[in-house]
Amino acid sequence: MFDARAEGGNAAPGVGVDSVTPCGPAERAGIRPGDRILSVSGSPVFDLLDLHFLTSRTRFGLKWRAAAGEEREKRFRLGGEPLGVFPEPIRVRRCRNRCIFCFVHQLPRGLRRTLYVKDEDVRLSFLHGQYLTFSDLTDTEIGKILRYRLSPLYVSIHTTDPALRKKMLGNPAVRDVMEVLRRLTRRGIVLHGQIVVCPGVNDGAELSRSLRELSALRPGLRTVAVVPVGLTAHRAGLPPLRPVSRKEARETLALLRRLRKEFGDGEDVEPFAVAADEYYVLAGERVPGRSAYGSFAQIENGVGLVRRFLDEASGLFRRRSWPGGGTGGTVVTGRSVSRIIAEFLGEFSDRAGVPFGLVPVQNRLMGGSVTVTGLLGGNDILDAVGGKVRGALYVPSVTLRDAGDLFLDGLSPSELGRKTGAEVRVFDPTPRGFLQAVYNGNRP
Repeated sequence: MFDARAEGGNAAPGVGVDSVTPCGPAERAGIRPGDRILSVSGSPVFDLLDLHFLTSRTRFGLKWRAAAGEEREKRFRLGGEPLGVFPEPIRVRRCRNRCIFCFVHQLPRGLRRTLYVKDEDVRLSFLHGQYLTFSDLTDTEIGKILRYRLSPLYVSIHTTDPALRKKMLGNPAVRDVMEVLRRLTRRGIVLHGQIVVCPGVNDGAELSRSLRELSALRPGLRTVAVVPVGLTAHRAGLPPLRPVSRKEARETLALLRRLRKEFGDGEDVEPFAVAADEYYVLAGERVPGRSAYGSFAQIENGVGLVRRFLDEASGLFRRRSWPGGGTGGTVVTGRSVSRIIAEFLGEFSDRAGVPFGLVPVQNRLMGGSVTVTGLLGGNDILDAVGGKVRGALYVPSVTLRDAGDLFLDGLSPSELGRKTGAEVRVFDPTPRGFLQAVYNGNRP
């Protein structure tokens, strides 16, 4: 999962040096980009985690191989100063599961190649909060998690029934997730879980049973996000699934309210089983108050984003003074949150004294059932706004990849601006982020 030996690949240790801090300890010792770190105080280095944790001591010995092939060694005594080595990018461990609901398998052809990569990598879970299944986690890797105290980690659970989980993950060799979760939580590793709910598969009574079994792992298993399955229009040849209905969404929300009363919140006032915002959209219900989300630990999983947006908007509109000279325009969004954004823009327009129009975008790239803003393609935005943009065209940054340069379908914001004839302003999708874009032309 994150040890080269576990991948069945080259077991030889070593991490390439991408860059070094100018005049830092590593550069002063003669380490250069292109060199390869082999070991720290006799312990082999297989990845950036080994390098980071083993060099976090005050004193250690380092062995590396120069780009020319010569091996060198040096003792370091840092006294709090970082070593100053930036390792090569992670070689991502690929997922071997074939989940019946896997979103990657539902992507249309012709998108950026990186979108088709399925990862199952503990390092990415620890560093970036990405979910993994522990489906093929080895005892050696568990030992590494415990040794380095890699916490918190994020786990896709889906069900605690071993046979059903094998079916859902499409992997008959999948490891018993409860056994792994118990081993980690007993040793103090903090985990956050998620259950992707597929109607007729792991919902209703099965969801209730799984959450009750998982609640026994508290407080180590801190939260479990309950997320409705996402289905695109590109499921040919995949197992038959259907989306969550309004009735089912309401039943799931009612179940989670009952379980919260049964479980109680954690000592840190952290609710255990929390619903993704999309459940409230599907059910036609208003999102609950802040207390329903605790520390918002699952916000990157779409849990609490709407509540945080509403609270931030409320604070923004309490301002007594309002800047002048803002640029009005057209704002695009996914259909799922269009009502909430429309209400916000109405109030914002009144305060700013300039008009803002809203265009909810139909997702033709993924299919009409995909309504979230983050999965909109640039060409769908172009089709939706046509030549009707007045003022600037405001585009939420979640529609772009991390570099901020491309939409899912490869169109760039500059191309969108050229084709619409409008200035494109990319903004952080928060009330304050929008305020900055309106008055400062912010383009993150």
